[in-house]
Amino acid sequence: MSTGPVEPHGMIALLTQQRDLYLKLRRLSDKQRSMISGDRPALLLEILHERHSLVAALARLNESLSPFRRDWDANYAALPEEQRAQASALLREINGLLASILRTDQEDEALLAARKQAIAVDLAATTGGRVANAAYGRQAGRLSGASGADVTG
Repeated sequence: MSTGPVEPHGMIALLTQQRDLYLKLRRLSDKQRSMISGDRPALLLEILHERHSLVAALARLNESLSPFRRDWDANYAALPEEQRAQASALLREINGLLASILRTDQEDEALLAARKQAIAVDLAATTGGRVANAAYGRQAGRLSGASGADVTG
């Protein structure tokens, strides 16, 4: 079921926009890694907000591409050779960027999980130290209050 004649420049323009959005998303992914590694949560939240905006733009763009995707093989075959080569190159670049972003996101997820675990261990140690200090303080208070003897002689 064909969507009608393919407007090659329209398809190429949409694929170019998609590639450009993925490039921006990739750059934000790299910034995200440095914020996670640098322990800068406020900036990380800002980057995540920007990424959310880009993902929303990609979703809107995918809607614009859906008429071409419905009968992709026929639409792609209908493109002049030069636009077919251009579309193919853009799709390879888009797929590479997407794979890279997904891989980085998985690594970042693991890094965040490791940091969360380390913080939990630190909190447990801190809490344990406070409990020990409090117990020591109570014991020291009992010992000093229990004896009125002057040990200095």
